[in-house]
Amino acid sequence: MIAITPATVLRRRSDVRYRRIEGEAVVLRQSAAEVLVLNEVGAAVLDLADGERSVGEWIDVLAGEYEGDSAMLARDVLAFAAELAEAGLLEPAGGGREP
Repeated sequence: MIAITPATVLRRRSDVRYRRIEGEAVVLRQSAAEVLVLNEVGAAVLDLADGERSVGEWIDVLAGEYEGDSAMLARDVLAFAAELAEAGLLEPAGGGREP
């Protein structure tokens, strides 16, 4: 399992396709023939997983868009990123700022 920190840079795997429908993301992982539905925040995380921005930068963007406890948001985003990586939707970006 990948250790996800605010410095970790992740990207969507090449076999992951998604489309936003009414605020949610319908995600297809082609290699596993899996379909998932993510809520609005989950969709925003997929949008941010561009292989350029760190998870810490995702947290900053999301903190600007959603109200709430910033420490809780950081914990939740780190945990969700780890879940998405474990599920095979995200992977470390090549040449990224991995710890």
